[in-house]
Amino acid sequence: MSRTVPTTEDIEEVLLSARYGEIDELKEFVEKFGSEPLGDAIDERGNTVLHMCCGNGHVDVLNYLIPLIPKDLLSRTNEAGSPPLHWAISNNHIACVKALVELPEEQGGGLPLLKQTNANKRDAFAESIFAGEGKEEVSGWIEGYLYKVEGGDEEEEAPKGADVEERDGEVKVIEGDDMVKEEAEKVDELADKTENVKI
Repeated sequence: MSRTVPTTEDIEEVLLSARYGEIDELKEFVEKFGSEPLGDAIDERGNTVLHMCCGNGHVDVLNYLIPLIPKDLLSRTNEAGSPPLHWAISNNHIACVKALVELPEEQGGGLPLLKQTNANKRDAFAESIFAGEGKEEVSGWIEGYLYKVEGGDEEEEAPKGADVEERDGEVKVIEGDDMVKEEAEKVDELADKTENVKI
């Protein structure tokens, strides 16, 4: 038995359902039309059902949609060049960020999703930093995930040029001139990179 093909109005409705977290309406859509049209549903700006639910923090909708959609939808960009993950980051929806990134790579999640850049050439971590104040939780989680996945030294060495002081079993790094200079160079480099960024 062939399914009914959704109309333009049906597509608009399913996108709104994803945007507003109306999971029952999404289920009705899938029951009536199947899950295939979910992967093709986009608005006039190229936003998918994932952009809609991630941008608005509806992790329950996201978790419902993930098994139903093609995995390439996780990295599909809208007309502004942003994937759904970046929308979740920009709006500080950490539950959606975690749900996307913690998916195995073979399902479209993981490190490749974090490393994907948007039209402004920012990956997920850079986007979280650029998103600014209030996004520290998202930035911290991404940084921790990257550290866990990409690895790091068990015991970090003190930066070159820094003095180290040990007291009561704790090691404390005392910033030296070389360390301050190195940090200042990093700040200057980031400032140069963001100089021509349009907001």
